[in-house]
Amino acid sequence: MSVTRRSFLKSGAITVLTAGIALNVGAVAFGQEKQGSNPALDFQIPFQAKQSQTFYFNRETFKPYVGGIFRARAGKRSIQMTLTNVRDCTPSPKANLLTKKSRSSDCFALEFSTSGKLTDLTTIYDIEHAALGTFTLFMTRRDGPRGNYFYEAVFNHAL
Repeated sequence: MSVTRRSFLKSGAITVLTAGIALNVGAVAFGQEKQGSNPALDFQIPFQAKQSQTFYFNRETFKPYVGGIFRARAGKRSIQMTLTNVRDCTPSPKANLLTKKSRSSDCFALEFSTSGKLTDLTTIYDIEHAALGTFTLFMTRRDGPRGNYFYEAVFNHAL
């Protein structure tokens, strides 16, 4: 008796679905836990992360420096960037209506503009500022009009 490829794939898919239902792996596959879990206890912040000064930065740290100059360095190349905006990225309360209760967080983005371009070999840059000191940021670049570039760094602190 020959088995066609279509019938083989169909019977295999049905077997996998049946086994998944029997073992209740849907909750694990979609990252959902049992009802009543406390999202504040789901992931403990490592001690080493708390030692970094960027762990304590919040949006109020950067708001006084909007319009200020920061120096970004990647290897030997460095550029001056202007902090143009501190944007709120906190999810709206309506988001919890569609998904399970998420862990509360303080999420914001720093937006920089510059006429120079840093290397494409890395996305983690050393940032220097007269008042804030030296720290590292993961930033993404967008090319803007007339040779301008925009860099963005997102902070998402679990509360």
